[in-house]
Amino acid sequence: MIIMEQIAASRPMVQISDVSKAFNGISVLDGLNLEIPIGQKVALLGPSGSGKTTILRLLMTLETIDAGQVRIEGVPMYEGAPDAPCLLPEGQIRAVRSRIGMVFQHFGLFPHLNVLNNIALPQILNGQAGKTEAENRAHELLQMVGLGEKAYLLPDQLSGGQKQRVAIARALALQPDILLFDEPTSALDPQRVSDVLDLLNMICRKTGTTMLLVTHEMEFARQFADRILFFDHGQIVEDGAPDVVFTNPKDNRTRAFLGLPVIDV
Repeated sequence: MIIMEQIAASRPMVQISDVSKAFNGISVLDGLNLEIPIGQKVALLGPSGSGKTTILRLLMTLETIDAGQVRIEGVPMYEGAPDAPCLLPEGQIRAVRSRIGMVFQHFGLFPHLNVLNNIALPQILNGQAGKTEAENRAHELLQMVGLGEKAYLLPDQLSGGQKQRVAIARALALQPDILLFDEPTSALDPQRVSDVLDLLNMICRKTGTTMLLVTHEMEFARQFADRILFFDHGQIVEDGAPDVVFTNPKDNRTRAFLGLPVIDV
């Protein structure tokens, strides 16, 4: 029993193996290999078009890979040969995908539903809860993100920071093992950015959820992440702890992006 627990603990939550993806003949990911342990907070950095957001979309199966394999805690998302992978049948892939939640850059809230129903409805549609249970969980999550009094407002009646908190609560409602964030602070003022950082850290402490975050906010990434990945042309060119990557990166592409002097080689 102890041996099996050790094996489970050592298994990565996310494993991307030799993954390639192209759009209209232009390569976005090129033989990418990446493992992310359970509970790690990872920030994905790099110039636009370097493949960061594509990784999130592949994990959500909003896009499919051209080659390779993706596993969630050891469970493959594709079948068939590595050079011609096919997404698992819908029933099987739904079970894998249910372990992943995503908070989109522009929140993605339903404008015609109040805050409570925005959080409750996905639980009902996914068969995770009946109406009463889903609403009770929605109320609990709104309390957790500091919006308990906003349950019956429409999204248009909220500030940008409040909409972001609702989107995070909605993702948490499905009790995912992995949370994905695409530019979660891009539409927020500095105070709201700080609030989101505090909220994500609190969620991680309470739930141990694995988090992947795409951002152009360098200071936010530095304070949020356990690990920084810097991408360029579909490849990871820097992988390390925030203090190392932001002060003494090894690759000149990372140094140039961060405004640091390049190293003569």
